[in-house]
Amino acid sequence: MPRSHASPSRLILPWMLALGLGLGLPGPVVAEPAPVTLAEVQRESLREQAMLSGTTIAPRRAALSPKVDGLVTELFVDTGSRVAAGDPILALDDGIEAHNVEAAAARVQEAAASHQDAIRIRDELLRLKQGRHASETDIRSAEARVEMTAAALAAERAALARAEEVKRRHRLTAPFAGMIVARNLEVGEWAQRDEAAVELVALDVLRIRATLPQIDFPRVSRGAAAAVRFDALPERTFRGEVFARVASGDPRSRTFPILIDLPNPDGLLAPGMSARVRVDLAGGEAEVLTVPRDAVIARADGTREVWRVQEEDGILKAYPVQIETGRAGGDRVEITGGDLADGDRVVLLGNESLKPGQSVSPQPSRARPDAAETAALE
Repeated sequence: MPRSHASPSRLILPWMLALGLGLGLPGPVVAEPAPVTLAEVQRESLREQAMLSGTTIAPRRAALSPKVDGLVTELFVDTGSRVAAGDPILALDDGIEAHNVEAAAARVQEAAASHQDAIRIRDELLRLKQGRHASETDIRSAEARVEMTAAALAAERAALARAEEVKRRHRLTAPFAGMIVARNLEVGEWAQRDEAAVELVALDVLRIRATLPQIDFPRVSRGAAAAVRFDALPERTFRGEVFARVASGDPRSRTFPILIDLPNPDGLLAPGMSARVRVDLAGGEAEVLTVPRDAVIARADGTREVWRVQEEDGILKAYPVQIETGRAGGDRVEITGGDLADGDRVVLLGNESLKPGQSVSPQPSRARPDAAETAALE
């Protein structure tokens, strides 16, 4: 019988496989569990909030000018200077007014001396009357002179007070504490009453002007709590309250201005900063299922999902669950639809590239200084 011959490929393949095993070539790759941070679905009382954007403004801003015209002799501030209430801003030449005050003071002294002399004469006549040495007419005249000199003294005192006031008006002082944001005069220039010398802005309390949708207008009241974040200070949350909602809406956008007062004791904030605001809405508190905002993924088609983690044969695996969201409060959002239950575990961090059924490895959550205070605003 003829000898059968095996094909070269059939002979080479087992040899290569054996060689490969001997050389330790890699076999099938087993995916490592994805490191994730977990959070729980919770049933809690959620207060509904409106998310707004706005700009800081100064509720107290004054263009200051002296009460009289005059030549500027001293300037005590510059642009950027901080002043307290009553601090001097500028001084005008008050040389003539100083002389007027001296002259008025001298006239007061003269009138006071005349009044004292009239009182002395009247009192002497009253003593003489007891011995029948003074007539009733002389006494009446003396009493009238006392009244006239008293009136003259009052008039001179009023003139002195007026002269002193005119002199004081040659100095401009700060009506409230704040910062000088503009200075329009120099020493040697002529200041006028109808032209602003400096512009002063109060910084102890700032005001945020935001726009409120008309649907939320009836649900915001004066004094409602507001949490504010600034792009300039992204790591901090500031607390304020609603000062007023302005009943004058924009007919095109159907929005209304809302004013929120914000304490600024450290002076970190300034007018003109952009702000993102969460304002509590009235009548919006109920027991609902919530998840952290960061756990929710918004897809391009408008759907939202979270990755729920469940145990299978001792291994934690993640699966996407499509959900519907509702109200937002703090750093959590309401779940209005979807197959989630109280106590379910969802992926908070590390959900960007997960695949359905992928195993995960929970990592310790990073400490956050009060999540409600530092929650990112959308």
